[in-house]
Amino acid sequence: MELTLADGDDQFGTETLPNGTRLLNGQYVIERYLSSGGFGITYFARDSLDRRVVIKECFPEAFCSRKNRTVMARSHSHQGEFRSFVDMFVREARSIAKLKHPNIVGVHQVFRDNETAYMALDLIDGKDLFDVIEASDERPSYQEIKPILLKLLDAISTIHDQDMLHRDISPDNILIDAWDNPILIDFGAAREEASKKSRALSAVLVVKDGYSPQEFYIAGSQQTPCSDLYALAATFVHFISGEAPPNSQTRLAAIASKKPDPYQPLAGRIEGCPAAFLEAIDMAMNVFPQDRIQTAQDWILRIDAQKRKAAALACAKGDRDIETTVTRLIRNAQQEAETSLSVVAPKSGSKPEQTAVVSHGARSEIQLEHLSLRPDPKPPQDLMNARDQHVWIAKCQKQARRLARARKSGPRTAAQLLLSASLIFLILDGHAATFAEFIAPFVEQVMSLAQENIASLAKV
Repeated sequence: MELTLADGDDQFGTETLPNGTRLLNGQYVIERYLSSGGFGITYFARDSLDRRVVIKECFPEAFCSRKNRTVMARSHSHQGEFRSFVDMFVREARSIAKLKHPNIVGVHQVFRDNETAYMALDLIDGKDLFDVIEASDERPSYQEIKPILLKLLDAISTIHDQDMLHRDISPDNILIDAWDNPILIDFGAAREEASKKSRALSAVLVVKDGYSPQEFYIAGSQQTPCSDLYALAATFVHFISGEAPPNSQTRLAAIASKKPDPYQPLAGRIEGCPAAFLEAIDMAMNVFPQDRIQTAQDWILRIDAQKRKAAALACAKGDRDIETTVTRLIRNAQQEAETSLSVVAPKSGSKPEQTAVVSHGARSEIQLEHLSLRPDPKPPQDLMNARDQHVWIAKCQKQARRLARARKSGPRTAAQLLLSASLIFLILDGHAATFAEFIAPFVEQVMSLAQENIASLAKV
């Protein structure tokens, strides 16, 4: 579907607004009908600044009709459903307007007029992906496919970061502009929300055979980001192979009947594309949500070495920060040990004895609520005798050894937990020497863990 004024479809019956219709007190003028579906009608238009835009009109034809310009419920019994759909259309438009991304269609304005609602959208000069697929006898190259997929994944990640789903990803809802940039259009969130409101509104449930995951066929089903990723994967199966994949309901029925899954994986049958690239698409195409790639960012990291390297470097920086923090902590503690222990001059006939000077200011800066492990019971405020120190240090060593076993959870987790354990000793009433002596054996392990992680990530 090329979005140029010369290529609009024929007028759709008598339900469309006539050319020249003014909306929002003349701010927009309808130039020509573009297309329609079961939920809305789109038009070419111009705004008050003479810019070309696309106007989408909320028109769920199952519940409404038009008299002159005014849109009204088909009957009194449809009034509630129609008003609900209009309200959801407005909410969705406002949500989309907040998504600022070069690969998501821009929303200029959402407004009410003619007893229904409208949104003004960017006019994209290009063709939809379905027409691109159908117009070419040659299959696209990997060099053409990869940048389009990465841009769409980044756009979808932006959508999901806002706790939204697109819910209608398919070749006809992806426009390819004159610079080969993909643009996501026509969100289906309002229709999915409407399907949950009542049995009548469930008629507007949007599914597209071959592209919709099996959970989209069930009103009120749990839908997650990987639902959108299934639809995107199905779209790229069509783009790469030239054929749409089997209906997900058909696949589910075959698996339930212990028959072979009719979907043929791309990996191993498409030449010219890296195996890992095709395997990621196949994984996103799993029938069961728990078996799919779960996030757009995960998919990006699987197929983009540069993004994977950047993520590894960011993770390594975090590990270096842990190492730096521990090193600084030890150095400060050792310095405090040197300055806070003083020899008290002996009285006549007595032997010298050492007394620890408690640094209350330093202790007051420690925020106990940030520690993942707190000492229990609390050590005495005055200087502990040798036996008390021994008991308390033994307790803390036991706790710290337990934390050290967190290594199996990953170097970063172990380092963070060990750091929390070491902080316990900063609240031992200024016993900096005790702290430094205790934590020293763990410092090497913490740094080693961080270095292992840095080294392993550098190989990615």
